[in-house]
Amino acid sequence: MQTSEDVIACRGELISGGFLERLDLRAADLTATRFAGVRMSHLGLAGAILRGSTFDGIEAIGCDLRGADLRDVRWLGTRLEGCDLAQAQAAGLQGRGATLHECRLSGADLRGARLHQVRVEGGETGYLNLEKAVLTRVTFANPRLGGSPLMRARLAGAFLLECDLRHANLYAADLRGAVLVRTDLSDAMLDSADLADAVLIDCRTDRTDWP
Repeated sequence: MQTSEDVIACRGELISGGFLERLDLRAADLTATRFAGVRMSHLGLAGAILRGSTFDGIEAIGCDLRGADLRDVRWLGTRLEGCDLAQAQAAGLQGRGATLHECRLSGADLRGARLHQVRVEGGETGYLNLEKAVLTRVTFANPRLGGSPLMRARLAGAFLLECDLRHANLYAADLRGAVLVRTDLSDAMLDSADLADAVLIDCRTDRTDWP
């Protein structure tokens, strides 16, 4: 599979194995397509429609997914490296065993997402929308900054179980009505965050900077 036309022709079908590199798939309609065991490098997917698609065992490097429609997408055992998902529409996304390393997530909409054992390493995570999302054993880490920059992130009504938010910068984050259970907030910065009606159960809060 060498061309953008070849990929588009497989819309709604299975694309397995192989290597996709530097294809222009901007605004392409790839609804409900399943990618399994594919290695993707620097694909242009800005504005692409990937709603209901599955990424199973995928490695994506340097792909442009700005503003892409990722609603109800499934990430299974997938690794994204240096990908740009700014302003992506990903409500209802399901992620299990996925890693996002140095990815740009600024302003991405993950309302109602279901994330399990997902690791977000570095990258840009400010203004991330996780309203009413369910996060279990999710880690936000940024070794360069000491903690993940989640400034003004929207977590209203979210449920976090055994998540790692150590050193996270949650300045002015919206945590209204959020429920955090056995989540590590050690050294986290919550200055100006809105915690109205939030519930914390058995959370670690050593040296947490509260509003």
